[in-house]
Amino acid sequence: MHVDPGPGAIVRLNELKISPWRTNALFISHCHPDHYTDGEVIVEAITQGMTKKRGIFLGNLSVVEGFGEYEYVISKYHQSKLEKVQVLYPGDEVELYDTTIKATHTKHGDPFGIGFRLKTIYGDIGYTSDTELIPELIEDFDGVRILIANIVRKKNERIKGHLCSNDAIDLINSMSKKPELLIMNHMGVKMTNPQIEAEYISQNTGIEVIPAKLGLKVELLNGNYKYQLIK
Repeated sequence: MHVDPGPGAIVRLNELKISPWRTNALFISHCHPDHYTDGEVIVEAITQGMTKKRGIFLGNLSVVEGFGEYEYVISKYHQSKLEKVQVLYPGDEVELYDTTIKATHTKHGDPFGIGFRLKTIYGDIGYTSDTELIPELIEDFDGVRILIANIVRKKNERIKGHLCSNDAIDLINSMSKKPELLIMNHMGVKMTNPQIEAEYISQNTGIEVIPAKLGLKVELLNGNYKYQLIK
């Protein structure tokens, strides 16, 4: 599953020698260009150049159908070649091949934005997408083994619609069962030293925290996890 393919997603796949042809699902969380611009290119790969009806597209209302000032971001032509297209709202749960995905809450510019909780045989993986810290996130992600959190700013430098490091700390410490690993994602230009920020969050939560990097590969295993950088 390809999640939120922003500008250059297909180029990065090529750089990392990851074949886009292997992709069979697309998830787009909300209708902002840093999350959707390469979406149609990914659909082209899923459908083998629009020659096969194949794959699943999951997104929020704005992304799939458009709403108000937000226009749908995957053309009806591209949607027509997918086996399944589904709008998800927070709390919706659907089967995704051999896993299950549940849409989670956000508070962001797109009023229908969603994150997700992916259920696997080895435990759950959470993705916050872009959001402020809201109470619903605690229940949405309590008990996930790995949480991918879009943390834009450091320490307490909070901006509307996004998480800062202190928000992530508050979220983790509010959970009855903390994740084993937090991956910092979607870091902003003012996040000048992500590694130092990861250590700050780790010291204040007691869990392992790593910043996402190009080529970061994380494997969730039975009882543990491992990660490495691929080139």
